[in-house]
Amino acid sequence: MSFVDLKEALLDWPYDSDKISVRKIRGTDGAVKIQQRVELGIVQMFSEGRPDGTRPHGHDSFLGYHRHRLAEYEKRNGSVVGFGLTGEECRVLREEASQYYRRYVANFVLEDYPLVVEDTQHNLDLLDFAHEHAFDEEDARKLEVFRPYILMMNARAQAHIALKEGHPNSALAHINRGLLSIQDVFEEQGEPEAFDRSDEARILRNMRSKLASEVPSHPKARLKERLRRAIEEERFEEAARLRDELDSGEASAEA
Repeated sequence: MSFVDLKEALLDWPYDSDKISVRKIRGTDGAVKIQQRVELGIVQMFSEGRPDGTRPHGHDSFLGYHRHRLAEYEKRNGSVVGFGLTGEECRVLREEASQYYRRYVANFVLEDYPLVVEDTQHNLDLLDFAHEHAFDEEDARKLEVFRPYILMMNARAQAHIALKEGHPNSALAHINRGLLSIQDVFEEQGEPEAFDRSDEARILRNMRSKLASEVPSHPKARLKERLRRAIEEERFEEAARLRDELDSGEASAEA
């Protein structure tokens, strides 16, 4: 084995503490890989499969391997009762989730949003699996603390995909679903008040506000807003006319 000094590669790509520096390259094996510049070097990940390029027990991931174990267990026993993940197996799954986290953050910076959705969904599935099958609830809780962040990143990526396809209303729907899912998590954890002050909710609300200002409102919604303002300002004749327009429009829709 020959050892290579990375000095030239690091000098060619200076570290910037103010941003996440990532790039895609094609490796000597022809595979596309993602590189991230970190303070003490360069991290390299495979763009497909597990980020480290391994195949645990012949599977794409440890999650895939344990799903296979579960299916085999159920086939042998006729039930999943008694199946579980040990503390060591949960630790390995946490390490896998960390790899996927690093890659989906890198892909978000690269604006490869479909891959962000794919990797965040992997981690959400991993959390669900651990939550259902960990022998020790504490092992599952160690993963659950990351669920709001993963949901937030998934919602942002879905929204960006919808925007690229020219569907701003769908983008808003993804953001709203993400907010509701995060709220559910905090409520299930017995901390509903933590939702309002969470960074995840703040980021999604900011994105929603920005989008809402760019999405044309529905004509009916605009009429209702004009009616509300007319009533508040005591312009009753205009309010009556606007109410007639609304009633006429609703009658036509029903017809």
